[in-house]
Amino acid sequence: MSNTAVRIIAGAVGIPVIIFTVLAGNEIFLVFCSILAFFCMNEFYNLFEKPAGEPSVLTKWLGGLSFHKLVFLLISTLIVISFYFEHFNFVLILYFLMFIFLIVSEVFKEEKHFEAISTWLLSVVYISTPFGLLSLMDSAKILSQNGANYALICLIMVWVSDTFAFFGGKLFGKHKLAERISPKKTWEGSISGFLFTIIAGIVIWKFFYPSFTVFHWIAVAVIVGIFAQLGDLFESHLKRSVKVKDSSNLIPGHGGALDRFDSILFAVPALYIYLYLQSIF
Repeated sequence: MSNTAVRIIAGAVGIPVIIFTVLAGNEIFLVFCSILAFFCMNEFYNLFEKPAGEPSVLTKWLGGLSFHKLVFLLISTLIVISFYFEHFNFVLILYFLMFIFLIVSEVFKEEKHFEAISTWLLSVVYISTPFGLLSLMDSAKILSQNGANYALICLIMVWVSDTFAFFGGKLFGKHKLAERISPKKTWEGSISGFLFTIIAGIVIWKFFYPSFTVFHWIAVAVIVGIFAQLGDLFESHLKRSVKVKDSSNLIPGHGGALDRFDSILFAVPALYIYLYLQSIF
């Protein structure tokens, strides 16, 4: 079976599950976002910190466990939960605890790599924060304030962007977009993904939220369309920096959780900022 067929089958199974959790909302979607954040953070950790020995049978699927990694994953998951409950003061405390933990762990290492501190701090901003904001956007309070389920809308637009960028590149791709970072991505694929994301925004306005202005949904689509592709390129850059093809083999045909949800990690914060600014002006 071809890799494209495997991708389609995995998507056909996975997307309905994700939509169900979004529509269920509240704590169910929070659990889903926390699990995704856990897997993405685990894969990020494994990209930059290789285990000293062979992982045990029980921890092989996580790439091994250590005290450092357990604390790292725990704090990261708590950040997602704190965002959902709008305990932003807890988020700041957790950021600081992560910072102190990383400094102390590096100080007492025999081989010191202080650049690792910035790498691990990047991970909580890059992964935990977007998943926290995604869960927050699907909370009952935020849904009532916004009048639309932007968590679901963002996910749909990202899927449209990724899907049409992939097939647009396969069918029409000739000019490389960023060959040094991701040799297979093309301008034709990128433009296809962007244009169909805007079309998706217009369809959402026409059939689901006609009380909003069409310009609002075009703005949402432009933001998601741009930042979803930036997120994809950034993750490709991360993998190229450590010379790996996929972040893991968790999802058949798609690689790891980080490979599948990389676009979300840039699109969600950008969309949240837009919605926040719109609410205060």
